[in-house]
Amino acid sequence: MAASKKDQISKGALVAFSRNGYSETTMDTIAETANVAKGTLYYHFKTKEELFVYVNQKGVEMLIASVTEAILDQSISITERIFHVLDEHLRFFADNRELCMLLLSISGDSQRDRLIGTLLTDYFQMMESFFTELQQQGRLQADLEVRTVVSSLFGMVGMTVLRKMFREEPVYTDETRHTLLILCARALGINIDKGVEHHE
Repeated sequence: MAASKKDQISKGALVAFSRNGYSETTMDTIAETANVAKGTLYYHFKTKEELFVYVNQKGVEMLIASVTEAILDQSISITERIFHVLDEHLRFFADNRELCMLLLSISGDSQRDRLIGTLLTDYFQMMESFFTELQQQGRLQADLEVRTVVSSLFGMVGMTVLRKMFREEPVYTDETRHTLLILCARALGINIDKGVEHHE
């Protein structure tokens, strides 16, 4: 019962934060959006910041789990895995609109933005480890700085998704996937074959 209430609150908070921003969201707003009593809300989360951290931490953990599955998929070639990782980012953000808005939007609130950056540390470390391994295997150009590669890929997918959301356009489309895969391939100096594009 407690776990389901906490999950209900978390989902309501995610919607409230993505709609109103961190500064403009109150605990009252979250309780109303989550359809729970204020006493129930405060039983699980003492402050708005604590709830904000929880919501985003859960989201980052979901992103890491999604991308890790693609990284570790031994049933496909390493080139296919690289593009599967990119594709998984696009799929994840398309399926988690509110979370995408929270993780990718710059609010101007330095405390909030710094907190998001801290929460994404594990994600970036995982991605940098993957691309460092590729570089050591000679599959990624030796003169590329891995940190910049990872940040660029994250930004490329993230900003594409955000713009489509703001314009109320479909996010996970064949055209978008194809374009991102081609851009990624050319940027990393990887030859792409047709089979990679249609990996599901």
